[in-house]
Amino acid sequence: MSMTLPSEIQEKLITHIRGLEKAKIVQPGYGVQYDFLDPRQLTASLESRLVQRLFFAGQINGTTGYEEAAAQGIIAGINAGLRVKGKPPFIVSRTEGYIGVLIDDLTTLGTTEPYRMFTSRVEFRMSLRPDNADSRLTFRGYTEAGCVSEERYDRASRMNATLEEGIEALKAIEFSCTKWAQLIPEATISTQRSSLLSALDVLQYQEVNMETLARIFPEPLKKFAEWRQLAQRLKIEVIYKQPVSLQRADIEEVRQDEALQLPEDLDYFAINASLSQEVREKLDSHRPQTVRS
Repeated sequence: MSMTLPSEIQEKLITHIRGLEKAKIVQPGYGVQYDFLDPRQLTASLESRLVQRLFFAGQINGTTGYEEAAAQGIIAGINAGLRVKGKPPFIVSRTEGYIGVLIDDLTTLGTTEPYRMFTSRVEFRMSLRPDNADSRLTFRGYTEAGCVSEERYDRASRMNATLEEGIEALKAIEFSCTKWAQLIPEATISTQRSSLLSALDVLQYQEVNMETLARIFPEPLKKFAEWRQLAQRLKIEVIYKQPVSLQRADIEEVRQDEALQLPEDLDYFAINASLSQEVREKLDSHRPQTVRS
């Protein structure tokens, strides 16, 4: 049981549970109290708006958990280095990674309780998967942040290029549904459809994987099936293809809003807009960096 009540109350509570009347607590549950700064005073690079070149990361921003602290530490560290070199900050969008969602939530909404990074907070979680993290962030980490080694960059580049090649190879193989049902009888492929199916479409079926297709078409597909990590990526990409394509328009809309920078000296009390006094005061207090914020 996880609780922070006084130890004597914890003991009384335990003994009131049927079967635990004589139980003894070896280690009472406990909590750690700590102060934190309002993260809304930070920019998306985790730099303080009040003191230039001062960056904050971890529990001081109102988060709890090792991963949350580590994620902020990476971004704050990268941006501190870039700041010293006079380079633009490295900002991860909420459409690019969980780190982006965490920092965006903290710096725009703040928090009234210890913040944890739950999957439910991420609008585009179908796109932000562990298997495609290299495709999303490794190249930016190499070119913009300088925190990715050349070896890892080359490995990610090779994976991306071969992944695209594999997708094109699968698209090029097309047959009727009847033919596919004959080639892969274990797959539940309906023969009622009149349109052609590509090998990429067939890979969506649960009973089909790259090894299955490579056995039938060894010449064009064997090299993709032999690279196990690539074969898994191809299968995952196909499974998520439909929901990801549906999210693409929403992702692009968010990115466009994030690209619209607001002037730092914008006078929210003087602009001609249908905004209440309360909203103007909040905007003036929080000073959002972009329209999305």
